[in-house]
Amino acid sequence: MELKKPSGNKVKDTIVLTGGVLAGGAASRGIFGLIHENKATEDAAAAKKQENTALIKRGAMSAAAGTAAVFIDGKDIAATLVKGLCIGITVVQGLEVVKTLASRAGVTPEVAATTKSQKVVAQIAGLGCPCNETKGLMYNAPSFSPRYVKTDIALENERVNNGIGLAGGEIWNSQDIWATPVSV
Repeated sequence: MELKKPSGNKVKDTIVLTGGVLAGGAASRGIFGLIHENKATEDAAAAKKQENTALIKRGAMSAAAGTAAVFIDGKDIAATLVKGLCIGITVVQGLEVVKTLASRAGVTPEVAATTKSQKVVAQIAGLGCPCNETKGLMYNAPSFSPRYVKTDIALENERVNNGIGLAGGEIWNSQDIWATPVSV
């Protein structure tokens, strides 16, 4: 390996290749979303089957794109861009396969890791912070609506006597609105 001052063409080719890798990696997620539909399921066998199907599809995408990158030959911008796209698909889908297999193999996720080496291995395997995951949001979207509780009539009457609430039969109030004030 030798480091020397790059020529204008080398810089341009590197920028095109890097752009192709980034675009290919991003596009591969979209392509995978088109060919594989995750369905929320409580059945462990069905979830395992879905995961296996996803692994096969990701592996096939990675192998096909990697093979295509090997066969692409040319010095023009289009060839460099397409080669970058194929490399990006291969890398992103390959990393997803590694992540799934590492999880199956019992690699400790970062949040459960107790040593620095476990945390490093989790990061390398793609099992880092769950806050970086979006999969859970697809199935268990957080609810930001207020929670309502049935108000006890005696408690409601006490609020009315103190000038806080309205009297009535069964009244449903938001916990956020009717939180007990802290005394000063």
